[in-house]
Amino acid sequence: MERRPDLSRVRIVLVEPQEPMNLGAVARAMRNFGLSRLYVVNPPPRVGPPWAKEAYWLAVHAEEVLERAVAVSSLEEALKGVAFVVATTGRPREVYPAPVVPAWEVPGHVLRVKGEVALVFGRETFGLTNEELEPAHLIGTIPAAPEQPSLNLAQAVVVFAYELYKEALRQEWRAGEDLAEVEALEGFFQDLGRYILEIGFTDENRYPYAMRRLRRIFHKARLTPGEVQMLRGLLHQSRFAQGKKDG
Repeated sequence: MERRPDLSRVRIVLVEPQEPMNLGAVARAMRNFGLSRLYVVNPPPRVGPPWAKEAYWLAVHAEEVLERAVAVSSLEEALKGVAFVVATTGRPREVYPAPVVPAWEVPGHVLRVKGEVALVFGRETFGLTNEELEPAHLIGTIPAAPEQPSLNLAQAVVVFAYELYKEALRQEWRAGEDLAEVEALEGFFQDLGRYILEIGFTDENRYPYAMRRLRRIFHKARLTPGEVQMLRGLLHQSRFAQGKKDG
């Protein structure tokens, strides 16, 4: 009997999907490759919940995935409790806030993580915004022909789900890395952002660019909970000491 990988730690997150049939096709793709946890961020009324009948038309043998799908009002809510975030994009950016890898390299990173993992997909029209990419530890892309580089939402989910399932068949989930959860990381980045403005490292105009570069550096480090706590302590003590000096 073929081994069935346990991918229960992985959630698929769709940000504002516009078409109910795409939602159903995503559910079917998830079922094809052993994924069952679907989060939908701020779906329009025509999509649901309750999920539109058009979604069920394409969710062939995956109705259970739809029925258990969780609708949330923000990406932050969808990532609650997550330790590793993979955001997907097909659009070039000036600066990415995390390392960029092709889809087939994503599983090697995911299967090392001890905690929850989220694969985040954007809107059919323009994908994810720069701000929505910021929580990502890793950014996955699908190389495609330049004549038609964009994929349908469900097609993109199929590619990443297939690559993950294929690699999980080949190797067990090693779960060696205990990474800080998104909430803790975002708290650190808020502290860091405030600090670099206070010390004049950047200004308000260049702040988004500076923070994307700093996020990329720290995401490469794959920080543990203890390391995040230590870095936040360092920033707090530095601000305290600077205040004493100024006083």
